[in-house]
Amino acid sequence: MSNICIRCGTQRIVVKTWKEKIGESTITNTQTACPNKECQKKVDQDNKKTLDKYKDIQIKNEERRVARNAARKVK
Repeated sequence: MSNICIRCGTQRIVVKTWKEKIGESTITNTQTACPNKECQKKVDQDNKKTLDKYKDIQIKNEERRVARNAARKVK
């Protein structure tokens, strides 16, 4: 199986593998990382930035939904 780093293009290495049981299914998870530690730090920073942006959008959407519902109840 090929798993290439999105920044530098090198083959990623397996850091950790674990199994989870969800209901009746057992899922095997594998965490991989770039062998270049500096590159992996930058990938982690980019991923965190993306997740933070997504969470901010979700919070703003929820605030707008609450405001719309409150405005409907006032009428």
